[in-house]
Amino acid sequence: MIALKKVTKKRQLNIETNRRIIFVSDIHGDYNTFKNGLESLGFNQNDYLFIIGDIYEKGDAGMNLKTLRYVQELAKKPNVYPMAGNCDEVFRFIMPDDQKERFLYYIVDKKHSVLNDIADIEGIKVDRNLDFDMFRHLIDTKYHDCLDFIDSLDDIIFINDKLVLVHGGVDDINNLPKYSLSMLKYDKFYDLGPKMPMITIVGHYPTRNYRHDIACCNPILDMDKKIFSIDGGNHVCKGGQINFLILDNLENMNFSYKYFDHYPKYKMTCDVNYENPKKIVSLSFENNEVEVLDQDLDFYLVLEKKTNQKLWVHSSYLFKDKNGVYRTYDATNLFLSLNKGDEISVIIKANPYSLVKKNGYIGMIETKYIENED
Repeated sequence: MIALKKVTKKRQLNIETNRRIIFVSDIHGDYNTFKNGLESLGFNQNDYLFIIGDIYEKGDAGMNLKTLRYVQELAKKPNVYPMAGNCDEVFRFIMPDDQKERFLYYIVDKKHSVLNDIADIEGIKVDRNLDFDMFRHLIDTKYHDCLDFIDSLDDIIFINDKLVLVHGGVDDINNLPKYSLSMLKYDKFYDLGPKMPMITIVGHYPTRNYRHDIACCNPILDMDKKIFSIDGGNHVCKGGQINFLILDNLENMNFSYKYFDHYPKYKMTCDVNYENPKKIVSLSFENNEVEVLDQDLDFYLVLEKKTNQKLWVHSSYLFKDKNGVYRTYDATNLFLSLNKGDEISVIIKANPYSLVKKNGYIGMIETKYIENED
């Protein structure tokens, strides 16, 4: 059984400087999108691949364990380096004797966990009467290779004295914490962390949550702070994606990126142009207080209290808290202007609007323009 606290695992690498390097984080059990992304990029033995944590958890049924197994196989290649993320540590937090409630929370309440995938494979009914000790013993014996693999993952990697990789963030690369969790679960590192001495590539915190002017899931590459934040919010934010950061080689230090998502695609058959409000607002992560002004089919017109801006919100994003106050999350007042031939991801198809994404930017469009979607 793995220890509750993990002593920080640091790796110093000196790799060939003329080879392409692919960085990816926060796959969150999206096996198909991750695999398709690697294939689309033509990943091969001449590349290096670094997976910067959160390999699983939050994925669809069966996909968390499948993704973990896939990464275990990839890791047998000498050019692949998987790393730990806070979500990968789930086994560490639910296995101890006194963690039954946390275990039940993951498997009964959260549901989208590698634990559920194991239970389904083993034919174990998931409810609050589940035999905690039996399940722990099953994992510790039949799935011990998973435990060993997770326990072996590096927490921070230094590459050729040019790059630092860590899932969440680190304040001082010369004074690492004894235990790894604070580096894996460093929220808002891009906002709160210091200017780094070398380019530091992180995941963990969706880039959309840093942007309040527009809803965008693309990487943030800040050469001034030397922080590259690449978590696309896959399976976390509505419209999330898996971002692949690509470095041509360590000699030219030329970065680019491509993203992949699991949403249906649609090619526009006409031009669409909208006149948007002067102030574009993106609401995310927090439970933003709103006042409901009107309703039009599946959407509500609300006034967001902090910005005093009006925006249309899909009904699934609107809820009442325990005090009866309306709140929302993952919303934008941006309507996307599109050109004929543009390919978009359809996040939510509803009426009279649909939530769509183009080039990583999320906005709305009138559904009548995509009614012939297959």
